[in-house]
Amino acid sequence: MFTRNYYYLVAGLPDILLDEGKLKDGFADLRADIESNLHPDDVKLLKVLFLKFDNKNLLNLLTKGTEAFDPRGIYSPDFLEAEIKEPEKILPYLKNFIINFKSDNPLYPESGWENELETYFYEYLLSLKNQFLREWFTLELNFGNITTALNCRQHNLSYENEMIGSNFVVTAILRSNARDFGLTQDFPEIEPLLNAWESGNMLEREKAIDLMKWQWIDDQTFFEYFTIEKILGFMLQLEIVERWMLLDSKEGEKMVQDLLRKLVKSYELPEDFKLQYITRK
Repeated sequence: MFTRNYYYLVAGLPDILLDEGKLKDGFADLRADIESNLHPDDVKLLKVLFLKFDNKNLLNLLTKGTEAFDPRGIYSPDFLEAEIKEPEKILPYLKNFIINFKSDNPLYPESGWENELETYFYEYLLSLKNQFLREWFTLELNFGNITTALNCRQHNLSYENEMIGSNFVVTAILRSNARDFGLTQDFPEIEPLLNAWESGNMLEREKAIDLMKWQWIDDQTFFEYFTIEKILGFMLQLEIVERWMLLDSKEGEKMVQDLLRKLVKSYELPEDFKLQYITRK
């Protein structure tokens, strides 16, 4: 399969990220700078990372909520309001949700509208052709379902209707009362996730989980030197950085430096990549 390489864009990411040594913009603010340098097909992949904000905005409009419109989504307020009246141009999973909401005909009546939209959302995400995004959102889905189940278990609440999707992790959660839900063999991330959950300190728990995600991104993009996957991984890690700038500025600064160090190191290509590049030329 043909792979596009963004040599100048990846090399310029530190400059896009920083201004006079400080974090210049947030996760969403950098999107325009990145998009302007991407092929249209890859712009579509980048925009997937921002759809969760559209979900939130759409649900708020449909339920006549009072939350302020989140500008980080890809759709404007006017566009969403027009699509609510007559859904035509919006992504199919959102169109289906609008139709079901307006007809008061949920597919998952026991789960509530928010979980229903999340279910539609993950069905869409896991159908994407890009392997990196499919695997990332699978990880996010599994982490989300496990932490939801752990939280419900801690407070003696039922979590059957809180699960999103229907993969092997959900099946295990619903069938097992074991500490690890019987997932240790099939889902190796369960043990460090449980250790993080059981730490007792909420901030330390959040940090441990985010560092697991950060390491997963590093591992998946290790040999992706100038591809769209490298850029998607950068944006996902930048979102984690932005979150920690709010939670713990020192930890956020450490993550920025780690991100920059790895970006610079990625320019030092291993010999096998150089040989492959010369051969292709």
